[in-house]
Amino acid sequence: MLDRTQMKSLLILVFVLITGVALGQTQTMLLDKCENFYLAGQQDSVRKYAKLAMDLGERNSENRSVFQFFLANSNMRSYPDSSFKLLNVVYKEFQKRNDTKFLSFIHTAFGGYYRKTGNFKEAIANYQKAITFAEKHYGTSDPKKLNQIVAAQYNSIAIVNQEMSDFELSTQNALKALKIANQFKLPQIELASSIILGNIQMHFKQLDQAEKSFFSAKNLSSKINDQYRLGVALANLGIINLLRVENSSENKKAYLASKKYFLEALNMAKTQKDYTAITARYSNLANVENAIKNFKSANIYLQEALKNAELSNSKLLKMQVTTSLARNHLGLNDTPRAIELANFALEMSKQLSNEKELPNLYNILQEAYTKEKDFAKALEYQKAQMAAKDSLYTTNTTAKITELQTKYETEKKQKEIEVLTLQNQTKEAQIKQKNYLILAATLGIISLLGGFYFWNKQRKLKNIKESAEMKQRLLRAQLNPHFLFNSLNSIQRLYVEGKTHLANDFIADFAQLMRDILEKTGRTKIQVYEEMDFIEAYLSLEKRRLGDKFDYEILLRDEIRNGDYNIPSFIVQPLVENALLHGILPKNERGKIVVKVETLTNTSLEISVKDNGVGFYSGKKNPNHKSKAMELIKNRLGKSGTLKIKELKEANGQVEGTEVKLIIEY
Repeated sequence: MLDRTQMKSLLILVFVLITGVALGQTQTMLLDKCENFYLAGQQDSVRKYAKLAMDLGERNSENRSVFQFFLANSNMRSYPDSSFKLLNVVYKEFQKRNDTKFLSFIHTAFGGYYRKTGNFKEAIANYQKAITFAEKHYGTSDPKKLNQIVAAQYNSIAIVNQEMSDFELSTQNALKALKIANQFKLPQIELASSIILGNIQMHFKQLDQAEKSFFSAKNLSSKINDQYRLGVALANLGIINLLRVENSSENKKAYLASKKYFLEALNMAKTQKDYTAITARYSNLANVENAIKNFKSANIYLQEALKNAELSNSKLLKMQVTTSLARNHLGLNDTPRAIELANFALEMSKQLSNEKELPNLYNILQEAYTKEKDFAKALEYQKAQMAAKDSLYTTNTTAKITELQTKYETEKKQKEIEVLTLQNQTKEAQIKQKNYLILAATLGIISLLGGFYFWNKQRKLKNIKESAEMKQRLLRAQLNPHFLFNSLNSIQRLYVEGKTHLANDFIADFAQLMRDILEKTGRTKIQVYEEMDFIEAYLSLEKRRLGDKFDYEILLRDEIRNGDYNIPSFIVQPLVENALLHGILPKNERGKIVVKVETLTNTSLEISVKDNGVGFYSGKKNPNHKSKAMELIKNRLGKSGTLKIKELKEANGQVEGTEVKLIIEY
């Protein structure tokens, strides 16, 4: 029999064994909970279970680093810098044991941090690494989980594309994610994709469509209990109504709806202690009040936003709110405080190497010094604003060129591999088919001659096309010197008359038009909506310059704007310019220009330019004169399109204008 001491030792041993097994089972259960909620994007639940696991026990170092990851990642929105430091410590642990699953997770977290701090290149690189490690870990063993992670990265990259203003690429990535979500029934991914696509619709002012997308996201997030994205959907519904208020400050219904949605989203953010979201919602509420010129109420909201920006430990967020406060003080006519805040934000912007906010800050300082009647300083900051815009444009262009070069090098290497593979296959085929060598050689010579003939013909056609394009570029680069000269005169006149604000607006729009021309000059084809946006900018400037002597209307349906319709760049602008200069102005009375885009068939597009001027033929001083612009357009179209000119007449033969139609075949 066992004595009392031996019995006591045995009971302690049994207790330790039972406790150890129970603790191990609990840790495994908590690990599964954290992972499932992490993949579902429910960070509040991840935080709760990760904290519980850390409190229960720390002896298992492997699980400890995993729970540290889950805890740091769930706190990323509220405490980005401290979370990032902890993630770097945990990252080394995952690297040591080559844990491909959690290396995938942690690269996703790194991507989120870099996106939050504005380092978009690093953000995309980390999201792509997350896909690579996920593929290594899951392979074909768990297709649903692998596709869930891949789709989440597509959505994350789509958000970065959106922040870089590459809306086409953003749409492509969001649709890829949505396709996977529908295939594998992933509601969280579907929800995220819907929000991204809604944001794109909102950017292009398709407010009714965007509202439907966000209502759908709101209902889905409520259904699956995703509190974070429910807050996002509510905030975006608020922004849609804010845009309606900005379009019409008397829209009381939109004003009340906007505040209602923002306040709901604010309460949710407070419940989650998400200081980043709280800051954003207070800023949204300030924007609503600013839209109706209620600057005092807006200032109260912005002060709250600044407090929470400091709690979030995000320097970028603090800079953005400080910039908003500076502009708000302009509205309150407190120019000294506006200047002080703008300079403070300017220093933060330089510390963060954030060029994006510089034009806005210089604009605030320019307006403040104009109000102070310190015109020398105002002019200095006006120049700084223009220089910052040009620098930002150059930076964005350089980034796009680098991206294109990388794509080109990748494709080049891939083609080299394909060529080498093809060469090896050819050698094997020659060895196996020696009896057909003479026939193969003969066929090769014939093919070579045929190829040379085809290449030579293509080269000639290419030269003809390049010549026509070069003429078009030279003509486009000149963009009517009268227009440039008259625009500069108009700017000078506005300054002389003391209409500084109108002059500044004219300069900004004029500079944007010039940059648009430079950006598109190197492209032979552009989307039809880009051409129409350029036409609208051109006509808007001409209308202001000519003292509102004509009206214009651009008719472009949403399905065409959102469709994939490429047309030769700047092909419509000469037609619009002709309608204005040779049709409307000689008439000496108020005129109208209508530009309309329609699809004739699945493979053809019609663009018409219609005016109520003196007529194409009747208004000519020299009937034998041939328009160079018209000839160039016909040459550029070639066999892929036609140009039709029709002089419009009333029943009594009186000329009532001209209609020019471009029909482009695909």
